[in-house]
Amino acid sequence: MQIIDLSEMPQAIETLARWHYSEWQHLYPGETQGDFEKDLRASMAVNVIPSTFVAVDKGNVIGSISLLERDMDISESWTPWLANLFVHQDYRQQGVGKQLIEYLTRFCSVNSINHLYLFTPDSRSYYQTLGWALLRHQVYKGEQVDIMVRELSAAGK
Repeated sequence: MQIIDLSEMPQAIETLARWHYSEWQHLYPGETQGDFEKDLRASMAVNVIPSTFVAVDKGNVIGSISLLERDMDISESWTPWLANLFVHQDYRQQGVGKQLIEYLTRFCSVNSINHLYLFTPDSRSYYQTLGWALLRHQVYKGEQVDIMVRELSAAGK
């Protein structure tokens, strides 16, 4: 498995948008799969934020992770955000998600980003094992979520 920038595999956009839309459309009721594609295309710009990375195995996309300026419409001081962590069901429980997170944290450290935020409705313990700390619980778009932060070292650990 390798992890590459989405700009190196733009043909993955349609697949990723379909996966992301299926997984998270309930949080974005006014958006279409096309809107998800548009957001992914925007993450292929030369800017650090937004960025999307793709896990690829034998030429097939198997997962993704994004770095976004915002993933929730709350505190503007909380930025940037880990978002779009998704692993295809056939590759789950094999460490792909952890590798994507590690890749993104190294990318952030190299780009002088000292902390990351995320929200999750059901994976708090998973993220805590990877060094994330709980900031608070809150209802977001009708769903109880945990908002978490991870402080990053210069080495990306």
